[in-house]
Amino acid sequence: MDEYHSSSDNEDEIQNRQNGRRRSSLDFIQVKNETKEESLDQTSPATYRRHHKKRLVKRNTIAEFGLQHSPSGSTLNLVADQKEKKSFLTKFMDKKHRSREISKLEDVLRNMRHTEFKDSNLSSYKEVHWSELIASSDKQMDHLEISEIERKRREAVWELFKSELTFLVDHLMVLKHVFMEPMKKVQVENHLMFAEPQDLFGNLDELCFVSYTFCKDFISALLAHMSPTEFGGTEVLLNAIQKLTIHSGNGEVYHNYCLNYSNALNYLETLRQKDDFAEFEKWCQHDPRCNRLQLTDLLVAPMQHWTKLPLLIGNIRKYTLNQEEQSQLTYSLQTIEKSLGKLQDKMKWLQNFERVQEIQKQIVWPAVGELEPRVFIPEFMKSTLSKQPCEKLLESHKRQLLYEGHLTLVEGAKTTDMYAFLFDDILLLTKAKKSTRKKISVAEMNSGNLKCQPDGATLLVYRQPIALDRFSIHEVGSSDAAVTGLKNAFVVVQISRFQQIIGVYTLQAPSDATKHLWLAHLGEAQENYKEINIADVGRQNSFKENLKLDDDDVDDVKGSDRPLATQDNSLITEKIGENVLDSKPYITHSIATPRNRGQSDKFTVDYTRSRTAPCHIGGHDNSLHHDYTGQSLHMSRSVDLGGVNIEPIYL
Repeated sequence: MDEYHSSSDNEDEIQNRQNGRRRSSLDFIQVKNETKEESLDQTSPATYRRHHKKRLVKRNTIAEFGLQHSPSGSTLNLVADQKEKKSFLTKFMDKKHRSREISKLEDVLRNMRHTEFKDSNLSSYKEVHWSELIASSDKQMDHLEISEIERKRREAVWELFKSELTFLVDHLMVLKHVFMEPMKKVQVENHLMFAEPQDLFGNLDELCFVSYTFCKDFISALLAHMSPTEFGGTEVLLNAIQKLTIHSGNGEVYHNYCLNYSNALNYLETLRQKDDFAEFEKWCQHDPRCNRLQLTDLLVAPMQHWTKLPLLIGNIRKYTLNQEEQSQLTYSLQTIEKSLGKLQDKMKWLQNFERVQEIQKQIVWPAVGELEPRVFIPEFMKSTLSKQPCEKLLESHKRQLLYEGHLTLVEGAKTTDMYAFLFDDILLLTKAKKSTRKKISVAEMNSGNLKCQPDGATLLVYRQPIALDRFSIHEVGSSDAAVTGLKNAFVVVQISRFQQIIGVYTLQAPSDATKHLWLAHLGEAQENYKEINIADVGRQNSFKENLKLDDDDVDDVKGSDRPLATQDNSLITEKIGENVLDSKPYITHSIATPRNRGQSDKFTVDYTRSRTAPCHIGGHDNSLHHDYTGQSLHMSRSVDLGGVNIEPIYL
């Protein structure tokens, strides 16, 4: 019997090896459990029941099931597989939901009624020539003699009207009735709820009103004052332009649209990432009124039209012979050009403001402990000094960014990649916080695109910002560059207000052309900054000139050491300094105080100080604060004290 079992076992083992199969871990666990059960059979029945119940509970758990059917340590893989299946199912369900929504959107668009521009009478003038409008027969027109200049002037007037009418019908009304109105109707049906028409189309309704009113008024005036010998007179044209200026708020309507244009394009790119909006835009562009124009082509049309208007008016003035009429047209033309100049300034300001705000988000101002690792900070002040109070320095809407770009800072044998910002008042040197940032080629550095540092890169401020009047620039010439090996380099020497050199920065540009660009922008920025400061000082001087008294009044007080008033009405004399030209603070006060309180509380101040000695003298509702740099100041002034004692305050 034993021989039979052994022989059968051998046959089974040989058969398993031939089939290339191995025992699974599950079989091994099962055999192990059976062996354990055989040993438990010999124990008491109560012990067996407890073990059997425990084994059943464990087998009913998910963790035990996973352990029995997977290799050791594969529980995490099982959880990851479950998450992957769940994410796949979520994506599948989302895709199915989106396809269902797109199908519903297509049904809504299919059943939607198109809205149209209703003034067909005005639209009919697109195909009409000015000569067809003149109330005369063809025979009379043949005998009508018109000079070539007059004919060109009429052509220019009609071109102005047709240009506005084409802009209204083929651009504004297409934007309104093909894109904006259908979007609003679709949103009524609970589709495209994420889209904001105001952000995409701006003040399109205002533009439509201004353009439509101008076209109606212009064609009505042309028809009312038309004759075989006259068409499009200067008076008619000026009235139409004046109404256009009034209705547009001197161009403010176009300004608002143009300022929103860049944001509208960015918003459009965001919307196009949605499948349902992409389907909606595709449906709109199939409308024959689009005439193969894309949505971006229509959005830019108002900007192009407003800049084209001065050219059309200038062409009319070119063929106007009357000098007075030319002057009137010139005035109207200058009004529109001034509006365009304001628009250009606004767009530059907006572009600069957005760029400065973007830089503000990228800039990190290191704490004082990072700038000066050896500095000792008491424990109770560490939290207070953990941040710099200048973190919002760049948020001022008046700050202008003049230039920016990559530079290399040379520090002995070590070089550091820097990114510099030149504002209208400071020079800011930064470096990328992450050393693994993408390297930028020399071609990209030399390109005209100023914003060439990696998007979203964190920039760490290197040292403190340098005021434009606190540094000098030294170009490294070709001979010095050959000796030192500093190609395309220049040196910025930082000087404190006390004329102390506190920093030297040797900077290398990517190319010689870039170096000269930096030098030109730095020099121009310093000159402009100096002119602004001189203008401010001039305003201060004009104020101080109004405070001066006559020389005779000054001589009455000057040279005599008069008593200085104190709270106890004692008499003292104060004199600081020896020489007016001394570089140290020099102030001489001579104050005459009445002996009796019954007299009028008046005092006369005669003080002379040098460039570094600001002085504050105050009284009742009267204060003098003089902070003048560059030369000595000598003044004399009488002030009503109101019974209040005055003392010099040194700042």
